[in-house]
Amino acid sequence: MFNKFTTLIQHAVDSFVPNLTLQEEFIHHWNAVTHYFVDNKEERRRIEETTIPGHIEQMVLILVQEEREQLEVGTTGPCLEYLLQHRLLETLYTLGRTDHPPGMKQVILIFFTKLLSRLDHPLLPHINVHRAAQRLVKICGEVRAGPTEKEEIEYLCTVCSKIKADPYLVNFFIESGKPVKNSSHVNTSGIPKSQDFSLVNALLTLSSSNDARVCVKACEGIMLCVSLPEQSAADCLVRHTKFCDNLITRLCDLYDKLPSFVSPSDIESVDAKWGLDAVVTVKEDQQTFKGKWQLTSFLAWLDYCDQLIAVSHPTVAAALATTITEKLLLNKIKKDLLQASEAGVLMATAYFTKCLRIVYSPPLLIEFSHFLLGTDKEVEKLNDEQPTIRKRLLERCDHLSDEVSVVTMRLFETLLQKEEESIFHNLILRNLLGRSYITLNPVKKNDEQVNTNSSQKDDASSCEGKTEFLSATDTQAVKDLTQKSTIKTDVCSNNLNVERDGEKMESDIGELSGEKTLDENVQDDVLRQTVSDETVKLQVPHKEVELKIIEKTETEKLLDSIVNDDSPDREIESGNSTATSTPKSYPRAEVHKIVTSFLSLLPEEAKSSYQTADSGYDMYLKDAHKQFSNVEQMCKPWNWPSEPVVDKDFSTEPFWEGSFVKMLLDKLSRTLNQSYAVNLLVTSLISRVAILPHPNIQEYLLDPFIPTDPKTRTLHNVLKKISAEVLVYMKTESDFQNKLGTARKNLMGAAETVKSLRLKPMTPPSPGFDDQGQLEAIIVLEEFCKELSAITFVKYHAAVTRT
Repeated sequence: MFNKFTTLIQHAVDSFVPNLTLQEEFIHHWNAVTHYFVDNKEERRRIEETTIPGHIEQMVLILVQEEREQLEVGTTGPCLEYLLQHRLLETLYTLGRTDHPPGMKQVILIFFTKLLSRLDHPLLPHINVHRAAQRLVKICGEVRAGPTEKEEIEYLCTVCSKIKADPYLVNFFIESGKPVKNSSHVNTSGIPKSQDFSLVNALLTLSSSNDARVCVKACEGIMLCVSLPEQSAADCLVRHTKFCDNLITRLCDLYDKLPSFVSPSDIESVDAKWGLDAVVTVKEDQQTFKGKWQLTSFLAWLDYCDQLIAVSHPTVAAALATTITEKLLLNKIKKDLLQASEAGVLMATAYFTKCLRIVYSPPLLIEFSHFLLGTDKEVEKLNDEQPTIRKRLLERCDHLSDEVSVVTMRLFETLLQKEEESIFHNLILRNLLGRSYITLNPVKKNDEQVNTNSSQKDDASSCEGKTEFLSATDTQAVKDLTQKSTIKTDVCSNNLNVERDGEKMESDIGELSGEKTLDENVQDDVLRQTVSDETVKLQVPHKEVELKIIEKTETEKLLDSIVNDDSPDREIESGNSTATSTPKSYPRAEVHKIVTSFLSLLPEEAKSSYQTADSGYDMYLKDAHKQFSNVEQMCKPWNWPSEPVVDKDFSTEPFWEGSFVKMLLDKLSRTLNQSYAVNLLVTSLISRVAILPHPNIQEYLLDPFIPTDPKTRTLHNVLKKISAEVLVYMKTESDFQNKLGTARKNLMGAAETVKSLRLKPMTPPSPGFDDQGQLEAIIVLEEFCKELSAITFVKYHAAVTRT
């Protein structure tokens, strides 16, 4: 009240004063401030009881008015000149440092903030400005939870924004200290010296404030400082401050406070982002699950560290990522992942998967992938020693507990969503780049059989190279089975129809010697070469392609020219070695044959989708097209080749698919004996691998007609083995089709695709039959074959479109 009264009197007195120039008025207000300290040395009144705040506010307004009235931009007016020449800012800093009268520090901070933010004139380069500003920075954060925290952070953020606009100004806020021993930073004179980055130190102190708004603004100021392009500032941050240790120690402390027992689904449901939105109230914590506040705090701070690394100077980003690896990953998370306790492993894996979902910055993502998978780039051999964590995680995918298997496979699923080439190279590509899965010396029919069969072919050129290659997985005896099938394949809005009616095929899957009979080979040729004069319409987004199976259109000829391009002289850059388009060539199968091959794997009696009017795979095309476009865009910077390549540095004899792909194929081969949740995740992982736009991956996983060694496992061979098991299972079950239809209706519900099922909570429906698990597995297998068909078609169509 007294302050308002004195201000009113001051304005009344000023109104009777004759008109003064801006400079005279400015000096008048300054003198009023200094005279107070001369005349009132012994008084202990608070700043609000004096006229000082009013006079200092008027000084700022006069400086702003003077700048607006300047005719020439960039010139210094008389008031500003007076402020600079008489070192007013240093005097004000001294008054604020003493905080006399009480509250003076707050007034001075506000004055400096307004002066720097409202004037367009570059003030900080002036020595009398940046020296006072630097000294004022040092007193910020001295008192924790002090009454001036709000004004301090406003001032510091203003300084940061000015430095961000002119990065060279940061050097004014880095001070060289006394010479120190054992310092890695050596100046030009050869004497090691310490440096002090007071701006960052003050921001680090305020980032621990209990006031969430102050904390967030301090973190924003730090983000501005670390993003500066000045190498000197980056070196000072890393070598002469506790910047990295401070941030990561706080991250480790938050990790230690995570709850010991939380459901993986609850962990997955937490959506934590750094900022004010990350605050969780006590009431919300109690209403959801105990420990949500601790989990949200940890994930939010990890998200901040990730964002910080993404925008930081490369030197700072590398130091931060390395510190996270040393302090968090190696010292804490590693022992949690390798522990023997099943419950502990479950929690540690779920926590790490959530952390991995948050990480996007390339330096930190590389550290996370190297921590999990190791740094090996060479081809993986069967008896090689694997990195400990990688080996243990792959083993846990086959854990006796389905819960552990599911949470571990979710970790790999998250890895495959990350934009980091080394992940795909480590898990998949390094054993496929050698293209050792291709062999030009397959087990063939004897010469007499070849001569007999060749005389019966109508068009030798169309059948050339279509010898069936025997796989070791086709050794189960299923004899004298006769199957009548009408295969209707709907492609994209039910526009692809391939009908096969009245064909009688006897499948005699040889004896345990592993050789096929002549009759079976003829039947396989019939299956792959069953062709009619029907027109096949392939409708894809934004384009409709019409193919004539006998009389090919230009589009199909174009597609054939792409997939049959076997130029041995083409060289493609791949890493540090040269990979060439290989002489290992063979007649490539056409896309409709591959699509039909996947769709006809299961016998018609084992299919139940016709009961729900979704027998085609057109419903998968939209998802496959969208997913492939996203993945292709992600992989574009990696410059993957457009044709299968052979890199001799990655050749293996005999071929081995690698431990990760082996795990996937092993899990897939046990589809009928696994739980519904596990089968969904296995098929999801395989589809994520199959959709990758690398030609070697597409050839190995999605081309059933490649010539392979009998001992080489492919995706199609494994699916054929499962199909044979389904045939045997069907013979032992009474009323199989009715039970399968009922199981499908209960399982799928409103879900149209297997992708929709994967997005639903992993809680399988209550069992309706004793063999409910096998019925669900057959349904998942049918939908998975449709998904593979859609992926194959989308990838082939993308190749045609690009050409």
